[in-house]
Amino acid sequence: MNVKGLALLLGERRIGVLFQYPLSHDHTVHRFVADEDFLNDPAQPILSLSFRARQPQAQAAFWKAITAPPLNGSLSKDPQRGWLLPAFFQNLLPEGPLRTRIADMRGCSPNDHFELLAATGKDLPGDVHAMPAALDRGDLERLITQNNDALEMSVVAAPMDDAISVSGVQAKLAVLRDQGGRFVARTKLADDTGARHVIAKLPVAEYPFLPELEALSLQLARSAGVQVVEAELAPLDLLAAEHHYELGDVNGRTRFLAVYRYDRDADTPTRRIHCEDFAQILGVQPEDKYTQDYLTIAAVMMTVPSLGEAAVHELLRRILVSDLMGNPDMHLKNIGLRYTDPRAPDLPPAYDLVAYAAYPIGIHGRALSLMPAPSPSQAASWPAASSSKAAARRPADRKSPLHPVVVRDFCARLGLPEKPAWTALRRCAQRAFDTWPALIRDAEITDRMKERLLARLDSYTPAAKAARV
Repeated sequence: MNVKGLALLLGERRIGVLFQYPLSHDHTVHRFVADEDFLNDPAQPILSLSFRARQPQAQAAFWKAITAPPLNGSLSKDPQRGWLLPAFFQNLLPEGPLRTRIADMRGCSPNDHFELLAATGKDLPGDVHAMPAALDRGDLERLITQNNDALEMSVVAAPMDDAISVSGVQAKLAVLRDQGGRFVARTKLADDTGARHVIAKLPVAEYPFLPELEALSLQLARSAGVQVVEAELAPLDLLAAEHHYELGDVNGRTRFLAVYRYDRDADTPTRRIHCEDFAQILGVQPEDKYTQDYLTIAAVMMTVPSLGEAAVHELLRRILVSDLMGNPDMHLKNIGLRYTDPRAPDLPPAYDLVAYAAYPIGIHGRALSLMPAPSPSQAASWPAASSSKAAARRPADRKSPLHPVVVRDFCARLGLPEKPAWTALRRCAQRAFDTWPALIRDAEITDRMKERLLARLDSYTPAAKAARV
Protein backbone atom coordinates (compact mmCIF):
# COMPACT_ATOMS: atom_id res chain seq x y z
CA MET A 1 0.00 0.00 0.00
CA ASN A 2 1.40 3.38 -1.04
CA VAL A 3 1.07 6.14 1.52
CA LYS A 4 1.58 9.89 1.24
CA GLY A 5 2.22 12.06 4.26
CA LEU A 6 2.35 15.75 5.04
CA ALA A 7 3.85 17.04 8.26
CA LEU A 8 1.57 19.74 9.69
CA LEU A 9 3.10 22.60 11.62
CA LEU A 10 1.48 25.30 13.69
CA GLY A 11 4.01 28.07 13.52
CA GLU A 12 7.38 26.37 13.86
CA ARG A 13 6.03 23.47 15.90
CA ARG A 14 5.19 20.18 14.23
CA ILE A 15 1.85 18.92 15.51
CA GLY A 16 1.20 15.79 13.47
CA VAL A 17 0.91 14.14 10.06
CA LEU A 18 -1.88 14.11 7.49
CA PHE A 19 -1.91 10.78 5.64
CA GLN A 20 -3.42 9.71 2.34
CA TYR A 21 -3.72 6.05 1.38
CA PRO A 22 -6.18 3.89 -0.57
CA LEU A 23 -8.37 1.62 1.52
CA SER A 24 -9.97 0.16 -1.61
CA HIS A 25 -10.38 1.09 -5.27
CA ASP A 26 -13.19 3.51 -4.40
CA HIS A 27 -12.23 4.64 -0.89
CA THR A 28 -9.31 6.94 -0.12
CA VAL A 29 -8.42 7.62 3.49
CA HIS A 30 -7.32 11.10 4.55
CA ARG A 31 -6.46 11.07 8.25
CA PHE A 32 -4.69 13.42 10.64
CA VAL A 33 -2.65 11.82 13.44
CA ALA A 34 -1.28 14.14 16.13
CA ASP A 35 2.30 13.75 17.35
CA GLU A 36 2.72 12.27 20.83
CA ASP A 37 4.49 15.30 22.31
CA PHE A 38 1.75 17.59 21.01
CA LEU A 39 -1.25 15.55 22.09
CA ASN A 40 0.21 15.07 25.59
CA ASP A 41 1.03 18.76 26.04
CA PRO A 42 -1.43 20.29 28.53
CA ALA A 43 -0.54 23.76 27.22
CA GLN A 44 -0.90 22.91 23.54
CA PRO A 45 -1.97 25.86 21.36
CA ILE A 46 -5.37 25.64 19.70
CA LEU A 47 -5.23 24.33 16.15
CA SER A 48 -9.03 24.48 15.83
CA LEU A 49 -11.96 24.73 18.19
CA SER A 50 -13.32 21.72 16.28
CA PHE A 51 -10.46 19.70 17.80
CA ARG A 52 -10.92 20.99 21.34
CA ALA A 53 -12.20 18.47 23.89
CA ARG A 54 -14.92 19.54 26.31
CA GLN A 55 -12.67 18.85 29.28
CA PRO A 56 -8.90 19.53 29.35
CA GLN A 57 -8.20 16.05 30.71
CA ALA A 58 -9.97 14.56 27.69
CA GLN A 59 -7.85 16.39 25.10
CA ALA A 60 -5.21 13.68 24.69
CA ALA A 61 -7.94 11.04 24.38
CA PHE A 62 -9.53 13.06 21.57
CA TRP A 63 -6.30 13.11 19.55
CA LYS A 64 -5.75 9.38 20.09
CA ALA A 65 -9.17 8.50 18.64
CA ILE A 66 -7.72 8.66 15.12
CA THR A 67 -10.78 7.13 13.43
CA ALA A 68 -13.08 9.88 14.77
CA PRO A 69 -14.86 11.94 12.05
CA PRO A 70 -13.13 15.29 12.81
CA LEU A 71 -9.73 13.72 12.05
CA ASN A 72 -10.81 11.97 8.84
CA GLY A 73 -11.91 12.99 5.38
CA SER A 74 -15.33 12.32 3.89
CA LEU A 75 -16.86 11.61 0.52
CA SER A 76 -17.91 14.73 -1.35
CA LYS A 77 -21.55 15.25 -2.28
CA ASP A 78 -20.24 15.74 -5.81
CA PRO A 79 -18.98 12.33 -6.99
CA GLN A 80 -16.45 13.97 -9.31
CA ARG A 81 -14.68 15.56 -6.34
CA GLY A 82 -14.15 12.21 -4.64
CA TRP A 83 -12.79 11.95 -1.10
CA LEU A 84 -12.15 15.20 0.72
CA LEU A 85 -9.60 15.97 3.40
CA PRO A 86 -10.74 16.35 7.03
CA ALA A 87 -12.88 19.50 7.08
CA PHE A 88 -10.32 21.68 8.85
CA PHE A 89 -7.68 20.97 6.20
CA GLN A 90 -10.08 20.99 3.24
CA ASN A 91 -11.04 24.54 4.21
CA LEU A 92 -7.39 25.60 3.89
CA LEU A 93 -7.43 25.00 0.13
CA PRO A 94 -7.81 27.66 -2.57
CA GLU A 95 -11.13 27.93 -4.37
CA GLY A 96 -12.39 28.89 -7.81
CA PRO A 97 -10.01 30.02 -10.58
CA LEU A 98 -7.04 30.12 -8.20
CA ARG A 99 -7.47 26.41 -7.47
CA THR A 100 -7.50 25.63 -11.19
CA ARG A 101 -4.40 27.75 -11.74
CA ILE A 102 -2.43 26.07 -8.95
CA ALA A 103 -3.51 22.63 -10.14
CA ASP A 104 -2.16 23.50 -13.60
CA MET A 105 1.12 24.67 -12.09
CA ARG A 106 1.40 21.51 -9.99
CA GLY A 107 0.32 19.20 -12.79
CA CYS A 108 -2.49 17.64 -10.79
CA SER A 109 -6.27 17.56 -10.88
CA PRO A 110 -8.18 20.40 -9.17
CA ASN A 111 -9.86 17.61 -7.23
CA ASP A 112 -6.60 16.15 -5.92
CA HIS A 113 -7.06 17.82 -2.56
CA PHE A 114 -4.03 16.28 -0.87
CA GLU A 115 -1.72 17.42 -3.66
CA LEU A 116 -3.19 20.94 -3.61
CA LEU A 117 -2.49 21.16 0.12
CA ALA A 118 1.06 19.97 -0.52
CA ALA A 119 1.50 22.55 -3.29
CA THR A 120 0.31 25.49 -1.17
CA GLY A 121 1.84 24.31 2.10
CA LYS A 122 4.16 27.30 2.48
CA ASP A 123 1.45 29.95 2.27
CA LEU A 124 -1.78 28.70 3.80
CA PRO A 125 -4.29 30.82 5.72
CA GLY A 126 -3.33 31.49 9.31
CA ASP A 127 -0.19 29.92 10.76
CA VAL A 128 -0.52 26.36 9.44
CA HIS A 129 2.21 24.90 7.25
CA ALA A 130 2.21 21.59 5.34
CA MET A 131 5.53 20.02 4.39
CA PRO A 132 6.49 16.57 3.02
CA ALA A 133 6.74 14.09 5.89
CA ALA A 134 9.80 11.88 6.31
CA LEU A 135 8.65 8.64 7.97
CA ASP A 136 10.17 5.17 7.98
CA ARG A 137 8.19 1.98 7.55
CA GLY A 138 8.03 1.40 11.27
CA ASP A 139 6.39 4.78 11.80
CA LEU A 140 3.85 4.06 9.06
CA GLU A 141 2.90 0.64 10.39
CA ARG A 142 2.54 1.95 13.93
CA LEU A 143 0.51 5.01 13.00
CA ILE A 144 -1.70 3.64 10.25
CA THR A 145 -2.15 -0.10 10.65
CA GLN A 146 -0.83 -0.88 14.12
CA ASN A 147 1.79 -3.24 12.65
CA ASN A 148 -0.67 -5.29 10.58
CA ASP A 149 0.35 -4.41 7.01
CA ALA A 150 3.50 -3.57 5.11
CA LEU A 151 3.41 -0.05 3.72
CA GLU A 152 5.46 1.97 1.27
CA MET A 153 5.99 5.72 1.61
CA SER A 154 5.37 7.71 -1.57
CA VAL A 155 7.38 10.84 -2.20
CA VAL A 156 5.47 14.11 -1.90
CA ALA A 157 6.89 17.07 -3.80
CA ALA A 158 7.84 20.14 -1.81
CA PRO A 159 5.49 23.14 -1.74
CA MET A 160 5.79 25.54 -4.66
CA ASP A 161 7.27 28.92 -3.79
CA ASP A 162 4.67 30.80 -5.82
CA ALA A 163 1.60 28.78 -4.77
CA ILE A 164 -0.68 30.44 -2.24
CA SER A 165 -4.08 29.56 -0.84
CA VAL A 166 -6.87 32.12 -0.65
CA SER A 167 -10.50 31.13 -0.24
CA GLY A 168 -13.37 32.50 -2.30
CA VAL A 169 -14.18 32.37 -6.00
CA GLN A 170 -13.67 36.07 -6.80
CA ALA A 171 -10.61 37.00 -8.86
CA LYS A 172 -7.89 37.72 -6.29
CA LEU A 173 -4.15 37.48 -5.68
CA ALA A 174 -1.98 37.28 -2.57
CA VAL A 175 0.72 39.94 -2.95
CA LEU A 176 3.06 42.13 -0.92
CA ARG A 177 2.91 45.92 -0.75
CA ASP A 178 6.47 47.24 -0.81
CA GLN A 179 7.66 50.46 0.77
CA GLY A 180 7.28 52.25 -2.55
CA GLY A 181 3.57 51.45 -2.74
CA ARG A 182 3.73 48.77 -5.44
CA PHE A 183 2.01 45.41 -5.06
CA VAL A 184 4.32 42.57 -6.05
CA ALA A 185 4.35 38.77 -6.03
CA ARG A 186 4.93 37.25 -2.62
CA THR A 187 8.18 35.61 -3.68
CA LYS A 188 9.78 38.90 -4.77
CA LEU A 189 10.13 40.52 -1.34
CA ALA A 190 10.73 37.61 1.01
CA ASP A 191 13.36 39.52 2.99
CA ASP A 192 11.78 42.96 2.83
CA THR A 193 10.62 43.60 6.40
CA GLY A 194 8.75 46.73 5.31
CA ALA A 195 6.37 44.82 3.04
CA ARG A 196 2.79 44.08 4.05
CA HIS A 197 0.68 41.09 3.02
CA VAL A 198 -2.31 42.00 0.86
CA ILE A 199 -5.17 40.22 -0.87
CA ALA A 200 -5.64 42.03 -4.19
CA LYS A 201 -9.32 41.76 -5.19
CA LEU A 202 -9.47 42.41 -8.93
CA PRO A 203 -12.12 43.92 -11.20
CA VAL A 204 -14.74 41.49 -12.50
CA ALA A 205 -16.27 41.99 -15.95
CA GLU A 206 -19.72 40.76 -14.84
CA TYR A 207 -19.90 43.21 -11.92
CA PRO A 208 -18.88 46.78 -12.88
CA PHE A 209 -17.08 48.75 -10.17
CA LEU A 210 -16.94 45.76 -7.83
CA PRO A 211 -13.71 46.89 -6.09
CA GLU A 212 -15.21 50.36 -5.55
CA LEU A 213 -18.43 48.81 -4.28
CA GLU A 214 -16.62 46.59 -1.80
CA ALA A 215 -14.56 49.55 -0.58
CA LEU A 216 -17.83 51.45 -0.06
CA SER A 217 -19.37 48.42 1.71
CA LEU A 218 -16.51 48.32 4.21
CA GLN A 219 -16.88 52.07 4.74
CA LEU A 220 -20.62 51.68 5.35
CA ALA A 221 -20.09 48.86 7.83
CA ARG A 222 -17.41 50.84 9.69
CA SER A 223 -19.65 53.88 9.94
CA ALA A 224 -22.38 51.69 11.47
CA GLY A 225 -20.02 50.48 14.19
CA VAL A 226 -18.69 47.22 12.69
CA GLN A 227 -14.98 46.45 12.92
CA VAL A 228 -13.73 45.88 9.35
CA VAL A 229 -10.47 44.98 7.64
CA GLU A 230 -8.07 47.67 6.51
CA ALA A 231 -8.33 48.17 2.74
CA GLU A 232 -7.62 50.71 0.01
CA LEU A 233 -8.31 51.17 -3.70
CA ALA A 234 -5.25 51.19 -5.95
CA PRO A 235 -4.74 51.42 -9.75
CA LEU A 236 -3.77 48.30 -11.68
CA ASP A 237 -0.61 50.17 -12.73
CA LEU A 238 0.70 49.48 -9.21
CA LEU A 239 -0.01 45.74 -9.40
CA ALA A 240 3.25 44.11 -10.50
CA ALA A 241 2.18 40.47 -10.15
CA GLU A 242 1.26 37.99 -12.85
CA HIS A 243 -2.30 36.74 -12.96
CA HIS A 244 -4.44 34.79 -15.41
CA TYR A 245 -7.86 36.32 -14.85
CA GLU A 246 -9.99 37.83 -17.60
CA LEU A 247 -10.73 41.29 -16.22
CA GLY A 248 -12.73 42.69 -19.11
CA ASP A 249 -12.22 46.23 -20.43
CA VAL A 250 -9.62 47.65 -18.04
CA ASN A 251 -6.55 49.87 -18.18
CA GLY A 252 -3.79 50.93 -15.81
CA ARG A 253 -6.07 53.42 -14.07
CA THR A 254 -8.73 50.79 -13.36
CA ARG A 255 -8.65 50.06 -9.66
CA PHE A 256 -8.50 46.94 -7.53
CA LEU A 257 -9.13 46.60 -3.80
CA ALA A 258 -6.07 45.96 -1.65
CA VAL A 259 -7.19 44.23 1.55
CA TYR A 260 -4.52 43.98 4.24
CA ARG A 261 -4.41 40.51 5.76
CA TYR A 262 -5.29 40.19 9.42
CA ASP A 263 -3.53 36.81 9.62
CA ARG A 264 -0.16 38.44 8.88
CA ASP A 265 1.43 40.81 11.40
CA ALA A 266 1.50 44.41 10.12
CA ASP A 267 4.65 45.26 12.10
CA THR A 268 6.46 41.96 11.51
CA PRO A 269 5.24 40.63 8.13
CA THR A 270 7.15 37.35 8.50
CA ARG A 271 5.06 36.57 11.61
CA ARG A 272 1.81 34.80 10.91
CA ILE A 273 -1.27 34.90 13.11
CA HIS A 274 -3.26 31.70 13.29
CA CYS A 275 -6.92 31.89 12.34
CA GLU A 276 -9.79 29.69 11.23
CA ASP A 277 -13.23 30.17 9.75
CA PHE A 278 -16.48 28.78 11.09
CA ALA A 279 -16.62 26.05 8.48
CA GLN A 280 -13.46 24.73 10.15
CA ILE A 281 -14.76 25.37 13.66
CA LEU A 282 -18.02 23.52 12.99
CA GLY A 283 -16.35 20.72 11.01
CA VAL A 284 -18.19 21.61 7.80
CA GLN A 285 -16.79 20.98 4.33
CA PRO A 286 -16.51 24.04 2.03
CA GLU A 287 -19.31 22.70 -0.17
CA ASP A 288 -21.65 23.05 2.85
CA LYS A 289 -20.66 26.60 3.82
CA TYR A 290 -24.26 27.79 3.42
CA THR A 291 -25.56 25.32 6.02
CA GLN A 292 -25.84 25.80 9.80
CA ASP A 293 -27.15 29.08 11.27
CA TYR A 294 -25.99 32.20 13.07
CA LEU A 295 -27.33 30.98 16.41
CA THR A 296 -24.91 28.04 16.28
CA ILE A 297 -22.03 30.43 15.58
CA ALA A 298 -23.11 32.62 18.49
CA ALA A 299 -23.38 29.58 20.76
CA VAL A 300 -19.74 28.72 20.01
CA MET A 301 -18.75 32.29 20.82
CA MET A 302 -20.50 32.02 24.18
CA THR A 303 -18.40 28.98 25.12
CA VAL A 304 -15.11 30.86 24.63
CA PRO A 305 -14.24 33.22 27.53
CA SER A 306 -12.27 35.58 25.29
CA LEU A 307 -15.32 36.05 23.02
CA GLY A 308 -18.64 35.80 24.85
CA GLU A 309 -21.35 38.46 24.83
CA ALA A 310 -19.30 41.17 23.11
CA ALA A 311 -18.56 38.90 20.14
CA VAL A 312 -22.23 37.95 19.81
CA HIS A 313 -23.19 41.64 19.74
CA GLU A 314 -20.65 42.18 16.96
CA LEU A 315 -22.06 39.19 15.06
CA LEU A 316 -25.56 40.70 15.33
CA ARG A 317 -24.26 44.04 14.03
CA ARG A 318 -22.70 42.27 11.03
CA ILE A 319 -25.96 40.45 10.31
CA LEU A 320 -27.88 43.73 10.45
CA VAL A 321 -25.39 45.58 8.26
CA SER A 322 -25.48 42.75 5.71
CA ASP A 323 -29.29 42.97 5.68
CA LEU A 324 -29.25 46.73 5.13
CA MET A 325 -26.73 46.66 2.28
CA GLY A 326 -27.95 43.47 0.63
CA ASN A 327 -24.96 41.23 1.32
CA PRO A 328 -26.24 37.63 0.99
CA ASP A 329 -22.83 36.03 1.38
CA MET A 330 -21.96 36.08 5.10
CA HIS A 331 -21.58 32.28 5.12
CA LEU A 332 -19.45 30.07 7.36
CA LYS A 333 -16.19 30.85 5.56
CA ASN A 334 -16.75 34.60 5.82
CA ILE A 335 -16.89 34.55 9.63
CA GLY A 336 -13.90 33.38 11.63
CA LEU A 337 -11.67 33.63 14.67
CA ARG A 338 -8.08 34.80 15.09
CA TYR A 339 -5.52 33.53 17.60
CA THR A 340 -3.47 36.59 18.46
CA ASP A 341 -3.20 34.75 21.78
CA PRO A 342 -2.63 31.06 20.88
CA ARG A 343 -5.09 29.91 23.55
CA ALA A 344 -7.62 32.76 23.59
CA PRO A 345 -9.13 33.61 20.17
CA ASP A 346 -10.61 36.97 19.31
CA LEU A 347 -13.01 38.06 16.59
CA PRO A 348 -11.06 39.40 13.60
CA PRO A 349 -12.36 42.32 11.55
CA ALA A 350 -15.19 41.69 9.12
CA TYR A 351 -14.17 40.83 5.57
CA ASP A 352 -15.88 40.02 2.25
CA LEU A 353 -18.75 42.43 2.89
CA VAL A 354 -20.25 43.49 -0.45
CA ALA A 355 -23.47 45.46 -0.99
CA TYR A 356 -24.74 43.31 -3.85
CA ALA A 357 -28.08 45.16 -3.71
CA ALA A 358 -26.33 47.70 -5.96
CA TYR A 359 -26.70 45.22 -8.84
CA PRO A 360 -29.98 44.15 -10.49
CA ILE A 361 -29.58 40.54 -9.41
CA GLY A 362 -32.19 40.25 -6.68
CA ILE A 363 -31.19 39.71 -3.05
CA HIS A 364 -33.31 37.08 -1.33
CA GLY A 365 -32.16 36.93 2.24
CA ARG A 366 -29.11 35.94 4.23
CA ALA A 367 -26.45 33.34 3.59
CA LEU A 368 -27.51 31.45 6.73
CA SER A 369 -30.67 31.15 8.79
CA LEU A 370 -30.76 33.05 12.05
CA MET A 371 -31.76 29.97 14.01
CA PRO A 372 -32.11 26.23 13.35
CA ALA A 373 -35.08 25.00 11.37
CA PRO A 374 -37.88 23.60 13.54
CA SER A 375 -38.41 19.90 13.87
CA PRO A 376 -41.54 18.48 12.18
CA SER A 377 -43.23 18.13 15.58
CA GLN A 378 -42.49 21.76 16.45
CA ALA A 379 -43.77 23.01 13.10
CA ALA A 380 -46.96 20.94 13.42
CA SER A 381 -47.71 22.52 16.79
CA TRP A 382 -47.72 26.10 15.48
CA PRO A 383 -51.03 27.80 14.69
CA ALA A 384 -52.03 27.71 11.05
CA ALA A 385 -53.35 31.26 11.22
CA SER A 386 -51.26 33.95 9.58
CA SER A 387 -51.72 36.47 12.38
CA SER A 388 -48.74 38.54 13.40
CA LYS A 389 -48.63 36.82 16.81
CA ALA A 390 -48.52 33.39 15.22
CA ALA A 391 -45.86 34.52 12.77
CA ALA A 392 -43.81 35.97 15.60
CA ARG A 393 -43.69 32.56 17.30
CA ARG A 394 -42.14 30.96 14.26
CA PRO A 395 -38.31 30.74 14.15
CA ALA A 396 -36.77 33.43 11.98
CA ASP A 397 -35.63 32.27 8.54
CA ARG A 398 -33.17 33.82 6.11
CA LYS A 399 -35.49 36.71 5.25
CA SER A 400 -36.91 37.68 8.64
CA PRO A 401 -35.88 41.14 9.89
CA LEU A 402 -34.17 41.55 13.23
CA HIS A 403 -37.28 42.79 15.01
CA PRO A 404 -37.63 42.64 18.82
CA VAL A 405 -39.38 39.26 18.98
CA VAL A 406 -36.66 37.63 16.89
CA VAL A 407 -33.86 39.18 18.93
CA ARG A 408 -35.59 38.13 22.15
CA ASP A 409 -35.80 34.52 20.95
CA PHE A 410 -32.18 34.58 19.72
CA CYS A 411 -30.90 35.87 23.07
CA ALA A 412 -33.10 33.54 25.11
CA ARG A 413 -31.68 30.49 23.37
CA LEU A 414 -28.17 31.67 24.24
CA GLY A 415 -28.99 32.67 27.81
CA LEU A 416 -27.93 36.18 26.82
CA PRO A 417 -29.43 39.41 28.25
CA GLU A 418 -31.78 40.82 25.64
CA LYS A 419 -31.56 44.53 26.43
CA PRO A 420 -27.80 45.04 25.71
CA ALA A 421 -28.10 43.09 22.45
CA TRP A 422 -31.07 45.14 21.33
CA THR A 423 -29.27 48.35 22.29
CA ALA A 424 -26.27 47.33 20.17
CA LEU A 425 -28.57 46.75 17.19
CA ARG A 426 -30.48 50.02 17.68
CA ARG A 427 -27.26 52.03 17.76
CA CYS A 428 -25.91 50.22 14.70
CA ALA A 429 -29.11 50.85 12.74
CA GLN A 430 -29.29 54.50 13.74
CA ARG A 431 -25.69 55.10 12.69
CA ALA A 432 -26.44 53.46 9.35
CA PHE A 433 -29.56 55.56 8.74
CA ASP A 434 -27.68 58.73 9.73
CA THR A 435 -24.46 58.21 7.76
CA TRP A 436 -25.11 55.91 4.83
CA PRO A 437 -27.08 58.20 2.49
CA ALA A 438 -24.22 60.71 2.21
CA LEU A 439 -21.58 57.99 1.91
CA ILE A 440 -23.54 56.30 -0.87
CA ARG A 441 -24.14 59.55 -2.76
CA ASP A 442 -20.42 60.40 -2.59
CA ALA A 443 -19.26 56.92 -3.65
CA GLU A 444 -17.39 56.28 -6.90
CA ILE A 445 -19.98 53.93 -8.37
CA THR A 446 -22.67 54.53 -10.98
CA ASP A 447 -25.76 56.60 -10.26
CA ARG A 448 -27.98 53.56 -10.85
CA MET A 449 -26.00 51.56 -8.28
CA LYS A 450 -26.43 54.39 -5.78
CA GLU A 451 -30.17 54.50 -6.44
CA ARG A 452 -30.54 50.78 -5.71
CA LEU A 453 -28.59 51.03 -2.44
CA LEU A 454 -30.55 54.07 -1.27
CA ALA A 455 -33.84 52.40 -2.18
CA ARG A 456 -32.89 49.33 -0.14
CA LEU A 457 -31.98 51.46 2.86
CA ASP A 458 -35.23 53.41 2.54
CA SER A 459 -37.21 50.15 2.45
CA TYR A 460 -35.78 49.20 5.86
CA THR A 461 -36.04 52.57 7.56
CA PRO A 462 -39.84 52.67 8.19
CA ALA A 463 -39.92 49.12 9.56
CA ALA A 464 -36.89 49.79 11.70
CA LYS A 465 -38.37 52.96 13.18
CA ALA A 466 -41.64 51.16 13.88
CA ALA A 467 -39.67 48.55 15.80
CA ARG A 468 -37.88 51.38 17.64
CA VAL A 469 -34.47 50.41 16.25
